[in-house]
Amino acid sequence: MVRPFPNEIWLDIFHGLAKEGEYDALERCRVVCREFEPMAEECLTWYMAFKNVEEVGRIKVGISGGRLRRWSGPERVYIEGGNLYDGRRPIPHLATFASKFVGRWPRVKKLWIEYAMWRAQDLDLDAVVRDLAAFAITHLCLRVVTFPSILTLGRLLCALPRLKTLTLYGVQFTQHPLDVGAISRFHLLPHTQLETLYLDHGHDDTELRPSFVELVDLMAAVSNRRCLVPPPSFAQASPWNTVRRLVLGRITFPSVTTFARLLCALPSLEALRSYDSFAFVKHGFDLRSLPVHPGLPLHLADVALGHNYPLHSDPYSVADLFDLFIATGLSENLQRIGLCLSLSPRVTRACDAALSKLVKHSQSLQHLSFQSYPRSSVSNTVESHADQNAAPYFDVSSNACLERLDLTVGVDHEDISHLCAPAVEVLSQVTSAHISHIEVDFWPRYDPGARLNVDLGKLMVGLPQLDVVLSRPIFNNLADVIVDIRTLDRGNVRDAESAHDLRLCLPTLNARGILGLKLNDVDLSRSGLHWDRETKEWRCHKIERISAQDAVVTHTGADADDNRRTNNTTTITIPHDDSDLVPATSQPVWVPPAVYADAKTPFLGISTDARVPADSACDDEFVLPNATASLGPSVDKFAFDDQGPPILSPNPSRTGTRHVSSAARTASTATIVLSLSNLLRVRDIDSSAWWYLQDM
Repeated sequence: MVRPFPNEIWLDIFHGLAKEGEYDALERCRVVCREFEPMAEECLTWYMAFKNVEEVGRIKVGISGGRLRRWSGPERVYIEGGNLYDGRRPIPHLATFASKFVGRWPRVKKLWIEYAMWRAQDLDLDAVVRDLAAFAITHLCLRVVTFPSILTLGRLLCALPRLKTLTLYGVQFTQHPLDVGAISRFHLLPHTQLETLYLDHGHDDTELRPSFVELVDLMAAVSNRRCLVPPPSFAQASPWNTVRRLVLGRITFPSVTTFARLLCALPSLEALRSYDSFAFVKHGFDLRSLPVHPGLPLHLADVALGHNYPLHSDPYSVADLFDLFIATGLSENLQRIGLCLSLSPRVTRACDAALSKLVKHSQSLQHLSFQSYPRSSVSNTVESHADQNAAPYFDVSSNACLERLDLTVGVDHEDISHLCAPAVEVLSQVTSAHISHIEVDFWPRYDPGARLNVDLGKLMVGLPQLDVVLSRPIFNNLADVIVDIRTLDRGNVRDAESAHDLRLCLPTLNARGILGLKLNDVDLSRSGLHWDRETKEWRCHKIERISAQDAVVTHTGADADDNRRTNNTTTITIPHDDSDLVPATSQPVWVPPAVYADAKTPFLGISTDARVPADSACDDEFVLPNATASLGPSVDKFAFDDQGPPILSPNPSRTGTRHVSSAARTASTATIVLSLSNLLRVRDIDSSAWWYLQDM
């Protein structure tokens, strides 16, 4: 085809067609010419917003014809009444939209109605629901909308046979209160296939909203109402019986009992999410007030609480909620819990104590996820422990079925030098032999005025401790260990080299081929990670990297007074390479003896499973001079005696050095990393510039 105009002119023509509402003409151009296709698709928007009848009328509708001659419409449509400043306004253009595009826009899947007032004089309810029923709408979002009555809302919902997700945000009703007749008429409505329900009263405060209470009461009354003639199936008795996922935004319930009745109205509920403030006006509950039929959802197995939940929720309401779960036995069926804590997994606040209690009573728990939030965002509620370091860590020893554990450690003043300590403390309590997936995230603090970065040098000191803990027999079934590290710069050109050095601090996990390490935006293929399309999660794969055996440590003897801290000289060899292959040469780095005098490692109280008794070692294994190779309060635990430290060769078979056990190698690696970290401080070098040592 010979084009008389360049692409820029054609694109201007297509934009002009879109401005005139000639979308069917654009669709025909897209189909008939391959070179027109990308330009036409740029003008065929995936969403449209209509604010009045005139905007709907602007769209030209072509004559009926073949499938290629008509545009199938956008994926998402917004019907807007007013806005944040104007408030709720009438939406007569909803009826215009529904009647004009019924049967013509089958691509529309999501409908948003915002800042609207549904009035009978503007909308013929029968005609609107009839036309909307012909659309393939699967998602309906009602945001700041006022309906004449709750029955009007019910008819709108039930007119959408393909509806899967419903969002009710700030929905109000003009007619109050709810009467028995409304409940009876609700039973006559067609039933939906709704799967996800999102509820939010639409205000920042915790004031009780009558419309929201009426909605919850209706759902509970319709579902829990006893009929004189039992329905043929339970599906006909409860219009909400297909809801499997309940998402709560900012919500205030009159009482715990009201919330429990809402749960009873959702017999198929499998997952509960709460992302914002949550409150009960009346605290405490009586189990006798809960409906016997249909009862609480027995399939509820997934509970997740977002970052705003512990920040803005009333601690007494949080305790009431989890007491309800424990008292009714719902906690016994939970298989996944997602929690948002402070910067470390300690029980520091009243909300944390309630969460810890729930975790302890969830005996069937398989997946536990700890997230974190910035401490400066915490509300002014009184914390249960004034001394953060004195607060106990979350105890996971009761969760014997645990298969997956996710931990997020945020940088804080208390743990800035010992980032690995919280993760090590929690992991040392694991008693489940079924655990196969562990993820540990180290994130900086982004708050203005309190920006704390992840110090890679100090992190390298603690990672060998993590390696030791995850080498316990209880973790023999581990298949994936993911370490995700974020720094404030998020794009340093040295990240690839730093990620390589960080892997050296986890030699046992790396050798098992189960380690995936992410540092900012480093190429994931070089991090030992790949995306599993079936499970929709990151999985680990083994990559060829330099092991701890590539590090060489030499040590000279002590003086006559046996003062090895002041007169020893240590040489540490660090591989210097720019690839993933093991280099042929290494460069020695001299470490001053004073490094060992001041070097300290945090006491972490690791289980004795991490210790290696000297008398249990094989004859051909190297054993540290001290009785154990464990993590302790100082470098003396690694036992540099008069005879010097162990010598690790890049190729033991060539030098004749005896085999080094895994635990001993890990302990020695920890010593090397600790020494290098102190060297960085001695030389007054930025501790994040770990690669500096390789270029000396």
